[in-house]
Amino acid sequence: MTDTSELEIIENSTPFQHEQIKIRPGTINQASSTERMISACAGALVTSTLMTPLDVVKTRLQSQEAHGYRHLNGTADGLVKIVRNEGPLALFRGLSAGLVMAIPSTVIYFVGYDYIRDQIKQSRFGDTAVHDYSPLWAGGVARTFAAAFISPIELFRTRMQAIHGSQGVPDVWRGIKQMIQREGLISLWRGLVPTMLRDVPFSAFYWMGYEKIKHHLNSKNSNQDTLSNFQSSFIAGASSGMFAAVVTTPFDVIKTQRQVNSGDDARISRLVRKTLLEEGYGGFFKGV
Repeated sequence: MTDTSELEIIENSTPFQHEQIKIRPGTINQASSTERMISACAGALVTSTLMTPLDVVKTRLQSQEAHGYRHLNGTADGLVKIVRNEGPLALFRGLSAGLVMAIPSTVIYFVGYDYIRDQIKQSRFGDTAVHDYSPLWAGGVARTFAAAFISPIELFRTRMQAIHGSQGVPDVWRGIKQMIQREGLISLWRGLVPTMLRDVPFSAFYWMGYEKIKHHLNSKNSNQDTLSNFQSSFIAGASSGMFAAVVTTPFDVIKTQRQVNSGDDARISRLVRKTLLEEGYGGFFKGV
């Protein structure tokens, strides 16, 4: 499962993205970029709040081996044990960071995606394969900029949700300060490479799948109303989102482990070898 902060922005926006909503017979209006962005921001904030408990469990599942112990055996077991040992509020660790990430990530992502597609459509490539496959690469480029901007905030959120966070914010800040003293400010972008390897393919697979499935569903019902339009958007978003999430989960696992480790233990090659040797290929799909 990819990070919920990435899923929430996309999936909450799909009913509004590049589609025409029929208000009444004979009148079709298209939501503006601003309207789509505002609705996506609102959806991202709500989804971040609701999905944070599952995100905490996912982070614990992906990082527990890095701390030398393993006591969570799945999502349900993780929810029960975290509440029992740390209290229900522990399921909402990192929520504030997630809310802070939601707005800039959504704005950068949607502005970038819409701008790239509009520029290609109006250029000499408008009737070529470059435009036809623009969802594939426009989503990836937009996600690259968004991920780079919020990477330090995501590192803090990941550490809050991992076992580090059980000692509270001061302990997390102390660990981050020590990391900066040893490795410099660039360490705040630790995990950016696997984040890019996760987010860029996710966005590419998602948008390409969404646009193609949505077009296929709409072509079967040219006289669609608002309800059928919502249904086709939901089906297209859910289908492409699930596929993209499963495919990119291995990179999410490495990203999480890299952000909760320090020094040589955080090297990507070492994390990949350790996961493969200790858990096999299944270890790369923890939290899916």
